Amino acid sequence: EQAIDAKPELRDSGIPRERFHWVFKLADIMMDLPRNLRSHSSGVVISREPIADTVPVIQSAVDGVRILQWDKRSAKRCFDKFDILCLRGNDVLSDTETRVRTQQMDFRVEELSTDEDEPYRAMRAGQLIGIPQSASPAMRQAHIRLGTKDLGDARLVQAGIRPGVGGAVKLNELIARRKGKPYSFSHPELERILGPTYGIIVFQEQVDMLLQTFGGYTSGEAEDARESIHKKRKDDYVRSIKEQVIERVMRNGYPQHIAEEVYELVAVFQGYGFAEGHALAFADISVRCVWCQQNFPAEYFSALLDAQPAGYYGPCTIINEARTRGVKVLPPDINKSDLKFSVEDVQAEEDPKIVFPNGGIRVALNQLKGLSKPTATAIVFQRLQGAYTSLFDFAARVRPNRDELELLILSGALDTLHHNRRAALWAVPEAQNFAATVNLGPNSLALQQPEPALPQGVEDFSQEEKALYERAILEMDVASHLMAFERERVAAKGVITSAEASRLPHLQKAYVVGNPIRLRFPPTQSGKRVVFFDLEDETGLLNVTCFDDTYIRYGHTIVCSPYVTIFGEAQERDNHIAFLAQQVFPYKPIIHRQNQQQKLPIVTGDYLVR
Repeated sequence: EQAIDAKPELRDSGIPRERFHWVFKLADIMMDLPRNLRSHSSGVVISREPIADTVPVIQSAVDGVRILQWDKRSAKRCFDKFDILCLRGNDVLSDTETRVRTQQMDFRVEELSTDEDEPYRAMRAGQLIGIPQSASPAMRQAHIRLGTKDLGDARLVQAGIRPGVGGAVKLNELIARRKGKPYSFSHPELERILGPTYGIIVFQEQVDMLLQTFGGYTSGEAEDARESIHKKRKDDYVRSIKEQVIERVMRNGYPQHIAEEVYELVAVFQGYGFAEGHALAFADISVRCVWCQQNFPAEYFSALLDAQPAGYYGPCTIINEARTRGVKVLPPDINKSDLKFSVEDVQAEEDPKIVFPNGGIRVALNQLKGLSKPTATAIVFQRLQGAYTSLFDFAARVRPNRDELELLILSGALDTLHHNRRAALWAVPEAQNFAATVNLGPNSLALQQPEPALPQGVEDFSQEEKALYERAILEMDVASHLMAFERERVAAKGVITSAEASRLPHLQKAYVVGNPIRLRFPPTQSGKRVVFFDLEDETGLLNVTCFDDTYIRYGHTIVCSPYVTIFGEAQERDNHIAFLAQQVFPYKPIIHRQNQQQKLPIVTGDYLVR
């Protein structure tokens, strides 16, 4: 109820308060109501005896996997339970390897060295868009500020961006100590346990080691205590065991000040944290992904796009990053596109005789929103009998329904058969009638039917209209980001690009226009609101910060406007530039006003991150 008045995106929405009340009533009814029984994402239980002899086994309502009718904590008490990390980053690496091996048969991802400096140089520069486990703004900033030099540093960043470590507060302290801020240890055992992480608890097992070393806890007791501190933090469980921890440490022969220090170290680790091996696994995958992205960009980005959702950003941002790195994005084509993204040689625009091997990514048929899998499969299968020669030939051989045929035309997938998309749309009824009269069954006579003529004198869609339809159907831009159509107009007003804003000197003010994505509202110690988001244009992403006063004044625009104009200043911190917004206004693109029949294909709710 208070949020309706406190949050400008709700307060200024014009939505009657009574409609919010209905939402609250429905939420109250649905609260804690289980939707289905489903498996834990990575929990695997094994048993010497048949598991069904101990606990009932059923099928998951989501994927049909056999699961226990016990929660994970009960299962852990009676069985050997493993949490198997199933990371999309591994899918990306595996698929990249498969693509590269068409050219280099001996290429193996697991044989890549993690000691080369080039991947860490990219980390220090924050060039991590499209890197699973490392692409988020918090990760990129941490690598820049820490100055990541090796796998050990990378693992610190992976574990440091977790609430158990203490969030930004502890990470700031860790970076400061890494850069020379003095600190000391009051006992040699504390140095042994916390020395590698600059005197700060970063990994789960450091909590266990403190309890075991100083308090004489068994490994099981230490793990139970650590888990309870996290699971029961709302009940302030850690305060209830304060006397017990201090008493056990002192009984073990340590003075009271050491006992109290051990307790305080353990007590602050209340949120979720990584084990060191977990952090190393994430870091290792990230380093190998960076290497592949640097050396085989087309193969890597095509593998990444096939693995979606994988990572922090969606296909539109990923394809934009590939484009800025020199990879040419090729439109969907019924005579060339496969079900998955593929890599192709690209001719130089200035000289067709010059060919760049593996210089482009061909958009996959699976990327077309609304195209069924049977139709996509039929397109590839029928193509084995020979290339499609016309719209009517395609319609007769594949037999897509009307909606699918229109999607294929609007996405540009039939451009090589007929360049005028509007004329092709007009011919859809004729194409379907033609397909209905041509029998292509195995026992049919090979009778030639004359193809109808395509409409003449029909004005084609403008380039802006084509771009809008492509974004709506493909959820990505092909030739360029939509902001490229606005660049000449905004540049005339003195607006700079995201890439230029990211290189501004400290405290330099500027105007920037773009699409705000991935809004984040992290909690603050003061209770005031702070909003972080990425401003995206054709040159990349700009990290934007809005403090409470800016959010209160412009929050509705930030949350609800697909495009915004931001006036603010660059702020440098540990070699990282953040753009501090001071004013935010809705931006109405020319491309949108000129094409009112086609809505701008960006839904505000799609990019909110709470």
